[in-house]
Amino acid sequence: MTARIAAAAILILASGCAALPPAKAPADWPARRAALQSLERWTLVGRIAVAAGDNGFSGGLDWAQDGERADIALSGPVGGTRLRIRVDGASISVTDEKGNDYTGEEAEQFVADRIGPGQKLPVTQMRYWLVGVPAPDAPSGESLGADERLASLTQSGWQMRYDRYESSGAAALPARLDMTTPGLRLRVVVSDWRLPP
Repeated sequence: MTARIAAAAILILASGCAALPPAKAPADWPARRAALQSLERWTLVGRIAVAAGDNGFSGGLDWAQDGERADIALSGPVGGTRLRIRVDGASISVTDEKGNDYTGEEAEQFVADRIGPGQKLPVTQMRYWLVGVPAPDAPSGESLGADERLASLTQSGWQMRYDRYESSGAAALPARLDMTTPGLRLRVVVSDWRLPP
């Protein structure tokens, strides 16, 4: 009788082990990095805080990326668009809260005057940093967390720290990140990611 109970217990344990899902294979960071770097269209909605020395501001951030084109809107703490930045490849244009338009070097200077002397926003690289990967056109240093997602990144004189990720469809995208360079810090908190179906 004892032998039968032992045999039954072994069969139950064996069938239980067979029913367990297989262990997940380690995440393939190079493949995920390449997939995110090739992501052409996305939209994020969130908040941004900018600190430049003793100056700073915070407000809403809407960023729509479509290939080489980006439409970025910064709003004030209580709404209303303060700044709209449009990027098309290497060209940049800005519209301020009064409807004045600036293009090229004048637009870059206008943004620099708002965020701090001598500062330039690398918006063509930020499109990659925001989705949690380095820009493919420059050397970078990457550090992965225990979840095999990007925890920190250094590139082009900037340091990125990724504090939290959230699922958006099949992808896990940053929900909170800090971007710093000497004299300037940007903190982005994303409330909504929208990816094409």
